[in-house]
Amino acid sequence: MGILLFFAVTNFTSGIVSVLFTPLVLNFSTPAFLGMLLSIGGLDFLAGSLTMSTWGGPKLRVAGILGFSVLQGVALFAAGFPPNVAILGAAAFLFFFSMPIINGCSQAIWQSKTAPDVQGRVFAVRRMIAWSSLPLAYLISGPLADRVFEPLLAEGGLLANSVGQVIGVGTGRGIGLLFMVLGAITLLATVVGYVYPSLRKVEAELPDAIPDQASVTTAG
Repeated sequence: MGILLFFAVTNFTSGIVSVLFTPLVLNFSTPAFLGMLLSIGGLDFLAGSLTMSTWGGPKLRVAGILGFSVLQGVALFAAGFPPNVAILGAAAFLFFFSMPIINGCSQAIWQSKTAPDVQGRVFAVRRMIAWSSLPLAYLISGPLADRVFEPLLAEGGLLANSVGQVIGVGTGRGIGLLFMVLGAITLLATVVGYVYPSLRKVEAELPDAIPDQASVTTAG
């Protein structure tokens, strides 16, 4: 349950990012640059997948989930700073490269701890809970950006003379602030996951699934 709730939170932040990444970039750059960043993201995802396939991930899978989630949180936070090609490129690399490693570590834990005869049912419920936050993220991302965060960092906005002095004011800066908030949420969720013993020690405390008797008989 701890892993499920953790992924519900991080999927929520990722859902908002997927909607608002395009307007974040187009507010200061061109469609060509956006296309380049998205292409880099796709290549980074492929690189992360190949790395996971070759490496196999860390011995402690939970460490892989939490460790690479930290990288994603840092990437989101960095993406909120004043527009910079190098920073956005590095943030995109960290975010997309980490995704297949996080998902691979999570899948390995679930497959090793779930009995084969109930994996279909368990994985269906797991996917439903972990992805339940995505529709909410898609629904609120636009209003959250347009009606809350953008006005905060508009000229003369509530945060224009405080936070705006650091990350700038004007169109798109509210989305940048939202990305920083999402990064902070991801980092906080990771810290909570680490200090929650049942999640941190799940691989040690929960025994591996025992193959059903039919499989043992067939193998023999």
